[in-house]
Amino acid sequence: MLYKEDEITMLGSSEFVMSNEKDSQRRRFFRLPYPITAQPPLIADDGSSYKVLEISEKSVVLELPQGATFAVGEQMCGKIRFQDKTTEYIEGEIYRLDSRGAVVTLHNNISFHHVMREQSYINSRFPLFFRQKMAGKPNPENDA
Repeated sequence: MLYKEDEITMLGSSEFVMSNEKDSQRRRFFRLPYPITAQPPLIADDGSSYKVLEISEKSVVLELPQGATFAVGEQMCGKIRFQDKTTEYIEGEIYRLDSRGAVVTLHNNISFHHVMREQSYINSRFPLFFRQKMAGKPNPENDA
């Protein structure tokens, strides 16, 4: 995505604040949502599998499968399998449960390299996804 210089305040290598973005995007770390068909799996240490709805360097949002019971403060560990077939092991705890799913804050970072590779993959495979998502379409993948 391209932004004008006056729209971005650089804070560090991967930290930025968008001055003209909705409040939900004003985060310390860039958040990367996934289209439905591109959501990578998280294979938890207990063998359970969850769809990853969103990643950042310090958090992930997991889909809440039917019948799953999560509790705030519960530990979550496992491997995310990215589109390029590489994996990254994450450890964290459930910070919040909301309508999107379980928000897990991580004790270890997802590498900035993986976040950028995933963004590149989504941009190339779903070229309208981010534009439509920012326009407020609930499932922009349907129109891609």
